[in-house]
Parts: sequence; C-alpha cells; structure tokens
Amino acid sequence: MVSQPDAISVESVLDVPPHQHALSSHIDEADFNSLFSDATTVTKARLQAISAPQGHAWLKVQPSPKLGLALMPDEAQVILKWWLGLPLTPEGTPCPLCHHNMDAWGHHMLTFRSEGDVITRHNQLRDCIADFCHKACLSPQIEKGSGILPKDQSRPADILVPNWSLSRPAAFDIKVINPLNLQFIQEAAQTCGHAAEMGEEAKHSRNDEACALRGWSCIPLVIEVFGGWGNEAINVLLTISKKVATHLCRPLNEVISNIYSRLSLTLMRQNARTILARCVSPNACCDF
Repeated sequence: MVSQPDAISVESVLDVPPHQHALSSHIDEADFNSLFSDATTVTKARLQAISAPQGHAWLKVQPSPKLGLALMPDEAQVILKWWLGLPLTPEGTPCPLCHHNMDAWGHHMLTFRSEGDVITRHNQLRDCIADFCHKACLSPQIEKGSGILPKDQSRPADILVPNWSLSRPAAFDIKVINPLNLQFIQEAAQTCGHAAEMGEEAKHSRNDEACALRGWSCIPLVIEVFGGWGNEAINVLLTISKKVATHLCRPLNEVISNIYSRLSLTLMRQNARTILARCVSPNACCDF
C-alpha cells in the first residue's frame, strides 16, 4: 500500500521500463519519507540508525545453529520488537539488576553498565573480528598495550595487527555506541551514522597519543547499537575481507556478506540477551 499516492506518477516511469524492483523502491522510499516526517526525534534517530549500510545484515542471515548463526525464539522476538521501536516494558519499571527506572524502549537496558553485559557484548564482537583477522593471516593479538611503556598500564588495542599497513602495526579499538544517547540524538535524528562518527573522534582523542608512543596506528572500530558501522571500521572490514577472500579463494562479495552477517548477528544476539536479563516479565517483552 502506498502511503502517498502522488509520490509515484505515471510520468516518472515513462522513460524507463517499470521493473518491479524500481517500483518497489519508489514505494519503500515514499513510505519511509511519510513515516519519517511525522516521527518523534527518538523515532527519527532510530530510523536513521537502522537504515545504515549493512546495519540490517542480521535480517538476511540464513539460520544455522551449527555455525552459530541463529537466535533463540525469545531472542528473535525481543530484538525484532526493539528494532521496530515497540515498547518492551511499561515506562518507569524498576530495573531488576540496578533498580533504576527504565524507559519503555530498551535504551536503559542496552546502555547502563551493570552485570557485565556491555563488556560481554564488546568482547564477543572483538573475538569475532579477531577470528576473521586469523582467517586473513594477520596474526592478531588480543588486548595488547600494557607493560610496553614504563608506568603505563593502558591497553589501547582490543586487537593488535602487527603488520597492517606499510609494516606499521594497527591497534583496533572496538566500541558500541547508542545514537539515542542525549549527546547524539538531535544530530542522529538528521544524519545517519552521526553517533559512530562521534565515537571515532572520541577514540582518536583518547588513544592516538598512546598508540603513537608505541609506534602503532590507532583505528577505531565503532558500531552503533542498531548495527551501523563507522567509516573507519567499514574500510578495515573491507581490507580484511579482501585478504580472507584471497587466502580462502572465495568470492569477495561472499566474504563481505559473511563478515557483516556474523558481526551483525553477534551484536543483536547480545542486545537481545541484555534486554531479556532486565525484563521483569520476559514473556511480556517478547509478546507483540
């Protein structure tokens, strides 16, 4: 159903054959624009976030429990409900883990640092990226940096790749960021990927000097909580994909799809588990 009947005119398709794909794209765009124009700031920020390139890769994954590419039924239900912007719990419900009042949309559930959920999500993404680095024969090293310099115990590298570019090591620093945070939401409602861009700048500000002292390049790998990647991460994942495709003799597009699908599903699985751990009534969180 077309929400704006005049958005697609007969004249607009006279110059080219009206293929089904082109017509569907016009309809989708008209529906999105109609939904976006009437939305609240929070909804606009969410719609911008879920429209990011590769941000919806998890929806295209062919489920395979043996390959770790599957969600449990309750995980799939709750993450779809959150993705669509449906309320997960009554506004003001106390969090069973930290006892703060929660919003209805899962923002508190996915950002409040308690019970190790944020760290677990970070580590799952780190290990997934490191696994692809191994397949690319990049010899990745996990959590490196401390003890190299006197009196400096910081670890600016979630993943250290010893020979990344021009024989210079690269420190991959992974961060999950939420575009619905107060400091991002206004701009995130207008610009897709704004939170990821700000996350990259923050990582550079924090770690560039420490990495330079070690002779490393600082490369932030920032992903928004809805699945969209920052530009630097996109470039890194493309480079890794090319190396994996070469070493495994696989088509590049297939490898790119595999990497984004696995990372996207890993993120959504951890998001779902974090939400379910904070639902007073998990069944209510999953019901549509």
